[in-house]
Order: sequence, then C-alpha cells, then structure tokens
Amino acid sequence: MKKRLLFSLLAVLVFIIRYISKNPSSCCRLDASLVEPGDLLFSPIGKKESFYIGHVGIVTGDNHVVHSVPAGIIRDPLPYYLQKFRGIERYKPKQKDAGLRAAQYIDTHYPNHTPADYTIMTTLGSRSHQQYCSKIVWQAYYYGAGINLGRQPKLAVAVHPQVLKDSRYFLRMERLT
Repeated sequence: MKKRLLFSLLAVLVFIIRYISKNPSSCCRLDASLVEPGDLLFSPIGKKESFYIGHVGIVTGDNHVVHSVPAGIIRDPLPYYLQKFRGIERYKPKQKDAGLRAAQYIDTHYPNHTPADYTIMTTLGSRSHQQYCSKIVWQAYYYGAGINLGRQPKLAVAVHPQVLKDSRYFLRMERLT
C-alpha cells in the first residue's frame, strides 16, 4: 500500500514537472505592472539565438523587450521574451527618469526588427550597424540617459551582460522565470 501511494505521488510530481517545463507561462506568470520602461532583463542562458552565453534586453515603453541576436535587433512582446529565456532577473533603474530616457532612446533607434551585423568585436561607442545585446543596452543608457553602465570605455569590445549590472544605477528585483 505504501509503495503504491509513493509511486502515485512520484508519478504526479513527474507529470507536474514535465508540464511546467513545457509550459513556462503557466507557472511563471508575470504581473506586467511590475515591469517598467528601462528595466533590464538578464538571463544566464537562452536559446540558440543568444549562443547560450548570457543575454540582456531592455524594456520599452510599450512592454516589449529590445535585444540583439545574430538575426538582428529584435523587439519581442514581454510574454514571448519570458518564454524564450530562462532564469531572467529584472534590474530596475534607481532613477525612473533615466529608465524612461533609455527606453525612449531604444524606441527611437530600434522601433522594429532591425537587421544588424551581430559581432561582439565592435566598440560600445560606435553607432554602426554592428551590434550585440550588451552594446545596445549600454548605448541606450549612455546616449539616452547619460549613464555609463559598468564604467566602460567607449572603445571597449566584447562586454559581457553581467558587467551592466551596475549597482550605482540599478536595483536587483525579482527573478521572473
């Protein structure tokens, strides 16, 4: 009797875990009112499009997330972005106005899917068509809000997303997925 009960509980647990892993939005619902323009969404790993090395995107004024992948600069609806990436942590700007200005910069410069050459060997400060995720986020804050995240020189290349978690300007909030 105990074995049967234990086996039944184990089977239910396996079913729940499989269901959650296939349907992440069913377990990780996000109140959209928590996310604000200029918030940064970091993921330690992602899908093939981010090369599995870490990723960052910035929230826009209309609850989209702009991020750079090899296919170009993408503007994903927030719920879709949350399904694409795992382990997402939200960082909120300490100054709401700075976040709004960074989001406005992104909205102005990347209103739609924008083709871009994906390379990490481009300087942060260059406004060329060569992009990667850290660079567009750094530029949004640098050119949009006058903030140099991570105190990076404009000639820096291959800046990992983690460098942008600058505690002078951001508060670490909740884990979203």
